[in-house]
Amino acid sequence: VVGTLGVIGPTRMAYDRVIPIVDITSRLLSGALSTP
Repeated sequence: VVGTLGVIGPTRMAYDRVIPIVDITSRLLSGALSTP
């Protein structure tokens, strides 16, 4: 399964806090989808 995870938000979003959350979420989803 291949896909893209993105963030849509206000211009002045705290990206320094959001990017690590997106990274963790993508790792969790990858792990969940690769487990049979």
